[in-house]
Amino acid sequence: MAATRIAGRFASLAVLALLAVATVAAAAGCGSSAAGPDVQATQPRTQTRAAATAQEFVSERYGFRVTLTDEWSAADALVDWDGTKLQGLSSPAFATFRDPATGRTLVAAAARVAKGMELAGWRAAMVRAAPAICSESPSVEETTLGGEPALAWRATCTDGDAIKIAALHGMRGYIAFLDLQLPNDDAEDRRIFESVRRSFRFTR
Repeated sequence: MAATRIAGRFASLAVLALLAVATVAAAAGCGSSAAGPDVQATQPRTQTRAAATAQEFVSERYGFRVTLTDEWSAADALVDWDGTKLQGLSSPAFATFRDPATGRTLVAAAARVAKGMELAGWRAAMVRAAPAICSESPSVEETTLGGEPALAWRATCTDGDAIKIAALHGMRGYIAFLDLQLPNDDAEDRRIFESVRRSFRFTR
């Protein structure tokens, strides 16, 4: 009988030991589950692009400033524009602003005009100044540029479209256009053009 009781006690102790081992193993298994830190570190993270900051660009030659994002680059005109021809985007007579990510280019220039020049006449001169590869829309939008009355219209060219705007300030006629050499989104093109127009200021 004593031997039987001793054997029973050993059996009970063995069962308790096995249960303890099973409990520890289960706890260790929970620590390495899918919710553990090792697996969480490999889960994809949502990446957000840093918001572009506004930057002011100034043309000393033509006396204006405009605000764009810091993704754009700027180069002021190197020589005076004579007001007769709208040359290529690389013309040294244009103040040029580029966004390499989208292919958009903004150019602007100014030239002295005759006394008594009216806005409609200046816009007509800019239509005549356009290269032969461009077709200028006869439809114009009355707007403003730097607080001055302005006319805006669209041009379709074989190498890309453009949104143009003409204004008079002092004794000079101004022309600026957003060139769209890549197939961009019309709504985004218009948003950028309007942002440029609203931020444009004459500095003299």
